[in-house]
Amino acid sequence: MIYGFIGGGRMGSSLIRALLDNKLVDGQDITVSDLIDERVAELGGLGVATIEDNVSLAAKSDVIFLCIKPQSIEGVLEEIKGGCSDKIIVSIVAGVTIGFIENFISTARVIRVMPNTPALVGELAAGYCLGKNASEEDGELVGELLKGLGVAVRVDENLMDAVTGLSGSGPAYVYYVIDALSKAGVNLGLSEEDSLKLSAKTVKGAAEMVLSTGKTPTELIDIVCSPGGTTIEGMKVLEKSDLTKILYHAVKAATEKSQSLSK
Repeated sequence: MIYGFIGGGRMGSSLIRALLDNKLVDGQDITVSDLIDERVAELGGLGVATIEDNVSLAAKSDVIFLCIKPQSIEGVLEEIKGGCSDKIIVSIVAGVTIGFIENFISTARVIRVMPNTPALVGELAAGYCLGKNASEEDGELVGELLKGLGVAVRVDENLMDAVTGLSGSGPAYVYYVIDALSKAGVNLGLSEEDSLKLSAKTVKGAAEMVLSTGKTPTELIDIVCSPGGTTIEGMKVLEKSDLTKILYHAVKAATEKSQSLSK
């Protein structure tokens, strides 16, 4: 099976590298096209095939990944629609609905995916949904590829914008928190190197506790917060600043932006 990638930018290249690194797909079974020659050359160095035009890529591929910007989607679909009427089209284009793609290629088996960049280190968190022509087998194929890179949940399409706001944009929010923790440590006397290392590992470890122990975040907070101890004093500051509300508004703003792109 040949996997074609239209677009080798940040997300497209992250997925390609992750598929290769995790040995889910052989390099000889991946073909990529991109408008920027430097990207094509870089990805070609990974052992994947490169091609100059999208029409040829669509014709030779069994599964076509659309990894392009929303403003480019209409032109690309117009370009390839003659060569992919019955093929699986996997779109990771933010805000673009399955219906929009099916309006161009009515018989295509469309699967919409919202991945995130931690796929590059095997820690993907993605949501995906199926179009009207995509079979359960198509969904299983794409779902298993995604799950091989981390976590993937199948949702109804009306929830994809929320997935975009949460896990699609979420890594940036977490990087912001890590940076803030690290700067706090530096201000209190730690070296930049030590503080960043401690902050990042603390976030990674806390996330793994949620995923591995089966306990809720609230239960885990209670375990750390000994009565009269140090952590509870810090938690009072977070609760007073209403961090929950701040993060809600961050996710909501990104979700609404994704909704606006679909219009």
